[in-house]
Amino acid sequence: MPLPIAPEDSGYDHAHAVELAKAAGVTDAELAEAEAFAEELEAHHAWGLPFNGYCNAAGYGYVWEPTMGVAQDGWDSHAAFLTLSRGAQTAVVYDSLERGHDIDRESARQFLKHERGIIIHANQPY
Repeated sequence: MPLPIAPEDSGYDHAHAVELAKAAGVTDAELAEAEAFAEELEAHHAWGLPFNGYCNAAGYGYVWEPTMGVAQDGWDSHAAFLTLSRGAQTAVVYDSLERGHDIDRESARQFLKHERGIIIHANQPY
């Protein structure tokens, strides 16, 4: 299985993701926790994995499938994600919206909808 390709420009930047997270009540300490987790995702080449648990189930739509977050090196990104505080989870998910991997964007939308009650439509600015 090849490693995920590098993210493409989504039209948004990290500062926008931080702004959205702060608007959702994320603290500076939680943002720092999210940044550390983002570095782990980078180190394990896991940005393209559904680390928040939501992934496409081959034609069934996006479903909760936490076992799909295991990186090639064996690191379980979903288990690590669950150890984050609520605010850090929200910040990481907003950060994944600005990434170029479709799995990040779509699983992020599903997480925000089902876990945070925030609906972001596919082609609308967030």
